[in-house]
Order: sequence, then structure tokens, then C-alpha cells
Amino acid sequence: MKILIADDEINLRTMLAAHLKHAGYEVTAVSDGEEAVEAASAGSFDVMVFDIMMPNKDGVEALKEIREKGIMTPVILSTAKGDTEDKIAGLDAGADDYLTKPFSMGELLARIRAAARRGAQNVSVQIPPVITFSNVSLDTANAEITAVNTISLATKEMRLLEVLASNQGRSFTGEELFGKLWNDEPDTSTKVVEMYVNYLRNKLLAVGALCTITGDPDSGYALS
Repeated sequence: MKILIADDEINLRTMLAAHLKHAGYEVTAVSDGEEAVEAASAGSFDVMVFDIMMPNKDGVEALKEIREKGIMTPVILSTAKGDTEDKIAGLDAGADDYLTKPFSMGELLARIRAAARRGAQNVSVQIPPVITFSNVSLDTANAEITAVNTISLATKEMRLLEVLASNQGRSFTGEELFGKLWNDEPDTSTKVVEMYVNYLRNKLLAVGALCTITGDPDSGYALS
């Protein structure tokens, strides 16, 4: 498995690379966001781990750029801050997971394994490049929805909408959606489903969609 590490702290970067190599991973380690974008564009990786606070281009900016290039490799962001605003910015940019420094190697390895499993599952499932419902088109290649307007989606937003749009006429409880999309994230509760449903409701409204996500965690969510 190939891992890309981007962190400007040389001691931490060297230590992470050494531990990951010892665990059997093939590791590429870079020192800033610009190098991360270059490496991600030039090579194929199974998981990428970006620090947020880096020179030249921070981790969120690097993530946005690789997502714009159509690179959907799972990305774990790490930060010493742990601020909610950082997490929101990272999730909106397409992050798949978060680590707050200091973290243990055991936790990092577990999150890498979980991210790699989710990435492999997404590759194995044949998803149409464009899914249409009502007056909305979901472009899975570019993570965008279009109706009257176009708006970008975070990775988890897109995956949640994929499930609902690919199963029109069927409802999913909050527990079912959590099991499909977040079950490998030990620090996440089922409340995250309701949060992301609200994000998608607002984005569907923003693009002028003639549909929305109805329901609640108990009765089930569906496109209507």
C-alpha cells in the first residue's frame, strides 16, 4: 500500500515515514502543500495524510487542488489545533478523516486502514459518472450538483447523496446510513448523519433543486 505524507515538521515527518515503512507501507514524504499536490498528481496512492499548517500551501488548499484535479484518494488531515473551523474547512474541501496532534501511531495506522478500506469499496462499486434525479444532476467525477446553479460537494456529502440518488424511492434510517458511510470511524456518532443531511438540504436549496431530502433519523431519509 502506498502512502503520501505531507508535514513541514521534519522530525515528525521522518518519524512517521519510518514507522509506516516498518509497518510495511511504501511511503513518500514531502514538506509542504505544493509538493503534496505535485506528488499526488504524479503518482498513485492508497491514502494521503496532510498536516493543515504547512508553508507555501496549507493542507486544506492542497486537498482542494487535488480534488479539483479529480483525485479522490482518501485523505486524512492532521492538525495541532483541533478547531471546529479547521474540521469544517477540511471536510468541505473533501477530507475523509481527521487526526488531532499529538496522536499515537496505533491510531494513525487504524485510520489509514479504515480509509484504505473505504477507498477500495468505492473503487469496487460501479457508480454512474452522472446520476440524475428531479431537475438535479450529480456529477460524481467532479463532486458537484447542478440544477439552476452548480455547487461543489465534500466527499462525504457526495457519498451520502450517491446512496440516496442511486436508490430513489427507498428510505434509509440514520443507523443504516451511518453503517454505510461512517462505521469505520471510531470517534464519530450517528448524529453526523443528521448534520450531513442538513448540509445537503441547504446545498440542494442553493442550486435551485426541485427536490430535497425528507425524513428523520428514525423514520428514514429519502429524496423527495
